[in-house]
Amino acid sequence: GKIIYVGKAINIRSRVNSHFSNNSETRQKQNFITHIHSISFKTCATELMASILESVEIKKYWPKFNYSQKHWEDVFGVYTYEDRNGFFRLIIEKNKKNRKPVQSFHNLTEGYSWLRTVIEEYELCPKLCFLEKGNGECMGVSTKKCKGACIKKETPSSYNKRVRKAITEKSDESSYAIVDKGLEETELSCILVDNGKFFGMGYLPSEYKLSNIDDIKGYLISYRGNNYIRNLLTGHKEKFPSAIVDLTGITHKKQEHNT
Repeated sequence: GKIIYVGKAINIRSRVNSHFSNNSETRQKQNFITHIHSISFKTCATELMASILESVEIKKYWPKFNYSQKHWEDVFGVYTYEDRNGFFRLIIEKNKKNRKPVQSFHNLTEGYSWLRTVIEEYELCPKLCFLEKGNGECMGVSTKKCKGACIKKETPSSYNKRVRKAITEKSDESSYAIVDKGLEETELSCILVDNGKFFGMGYLPSEYKLSNIDDIKGYLISYRGNNYIRNLLTGHKEKFPSAIVDLTGITHKKQEHNT
């Protein structure tokens, strides 16, 4: 049959019952119920894995009664260019097909929040990032958060070093695994990101040593990523750093076992 709805829940029995037990007689609810012929489920070890699988299957099957995530896309991006004075500028614009952004965002609020954080962390100039307008120095000069690039007190080469560092560190093309509990005591759940791209997820033996990316992939199921999943992973990485195993620089070559 055709998949008409994909959902996740910590208590799947309760979630399924809720679709049938309330007294709503709306046309939409009744139409949904009449289309149901069977229900299946898959158990995931963590809520993050369930959220990822939900997104993968919504994008894959495009279910009739799923409305969220169908149009989730990153509309805005942070781009960089060199101005006529030699300073690297950061600007938020609508995403362009022929240019890769430093970072992408679902809306402007997310973009400006990210940019303000970067400005503070790397001591960049708000004016050179288009967050302030007008002549003269930016507000950051008086508070010593800006080194004066906006009034040419700082040289382009000095300022641009920090912009390059911000771009390198915030572009996040790292490789890492999110390791957590498995479905059984003898295993661990693993979500793999390779060179900044979501590869897939699955389960590893509990004693497994994460030392080779291609070997890790052999235990996992590969899934097609999307912007929603990328945002899920970024948020989880920031919220639970202890669950992250950094694999940047780890070999991709499969290990050869002598017999």
